[in-house]
Amino acid sequence: MSAARVGTKHLPRAHKNQNMRYLGSTYIAVAILVLTFLLGLYVDVRSEDMHVRHLGISTRLERIVRLEQELTSLLSGAVLEEKLLRVSRYDSVDDNLTATVATVAELSREMELSGDISVLLDLQQGLRVTEARSLRHMRAGNWGRARAVLFEDDYVLAKKIYEITTESVINALTDELAARARSLEQMRQLTHGLRLAALGLLLWVGWMFSRRLRSEVAEQARLHQAIETANEQLEASVRERTAELEAANHQLAELSSTDALTGLANRRRFDEVWAAEWQRAARVGLPLALALIDVDHFKAYNDHYGHQAGDACLRQVAEILAAEVRRSGELVARYGGEEFVLVLPGATAAEACAVAERIRCAVQARCMPHEHSPVAALVTVSIGVASGLVQRAEQAEALLKEADGALYLAKDQGRNRVLTAA
Repeated sequence: MSAARVGTKHLPRAHKNQNMRYLGSTYIAVAILVLTFLLGLYVDVRSEDMHVRHLGISTRLERIVRLEQELTSLLSGAVLEEKLLRVSRYDSVDDNLTATVATVAELSREMELSGDISVLLDLQQGLRVTEARSLRHMRAGNWGRARAVLFEDDYVLAKKIYEITTESVINALTDELAARARSLEQMRQLTHGLRLAALGLLLWVGWMFSRRLRSEVAEQARLHQAIETANEQLEASVRERTAELEAANHQLAELSSTDALTGLANRRRFDEVWAAEWQRAARVGLPLALALIDVDHFKAYNDHYGHQAGDACLRQVAEILAAEVRRSGELVARYGGEEFVLVLPGATAAEACAVAERIRCAVQARCMPHEHSPVAALVTVSIGVASGLVQRAEQAEALLKEADGALYLAKDQGRNRVLTAA
């Protein structure tokens, strides 16, 4: 048990430290997973936004080029054919172009090419001013002046610069979007790597925790076995001590109910048995007999032979009495001094007298010398017998008095005889 106590004393602190380490590693792994999840979500959102922006800007830049070509075609056709009807759609196409360019500017506001878009807008505004001047001449019917404005070197150069700028903006947009896509892809790869590391950490923590759990289960099984062994030893010790205690109690009970000199039941035991037998006799309606036995002139025996011889005499008488107790329930006890009592459940007066006479003869036949006895030169006994049907509790005391009275008469009539109460 001491080993079990030592184990349980030191293990919890070590287990607590291990649990704290495993718990800290788990928190780190979970935090990494959460951060990588959020980062991955951010990357996905940014990628989707870049894709939408790329698609929207590319589509609108292509539309700008197409609308510019359409405006140029409308103006050139009207000037060459001198038909004002050919530019009737100019305003609507111009409005569409203006709105498209504004959308491109809005979509690229946070991008590095926003400055190129501004330059493109300025170039477009210059072209619109020149084209508006040519339109005024067309509407005034001055086709020559309108033609001269559209084919002058400044307009053609501005138109060429506008086209080159538009193409460079498209290329720059493609490069910038590709660079951002690569950056987002790198972030995505980083999140994947962190997730794998977090999963690896969780697996390691799980494996270590499972290993420690198995070790703890084995330790608990060992401690349980040690406790069971200690409990078995304790139970065996308790059983042994209980048996010893029961034996001691039994011996004590025997000592408390046995006369130390004769080995017969003592007065206390007689009182218990007499009460029990009296109750049983009253319950079943059987007779109950009692015999009081007294060693004749025992004081003279003691004075002449000494107390040790007197004790030996009483032991021999007790031995004869014990030999005559043959039926279950019968009891012989030392009543006090040289007096003995015999309880005979179910015996009639005649049967009790027969037992008493047998005892008297057995004592006389033992031939124990008693030189100072006026009755005989041997130890003799006088016996008073009483018997009756039990009906009331107070009869118990009366039956004892009757037996005592019969004993008194036996001694008064010369001793060494058996008398029955009238």
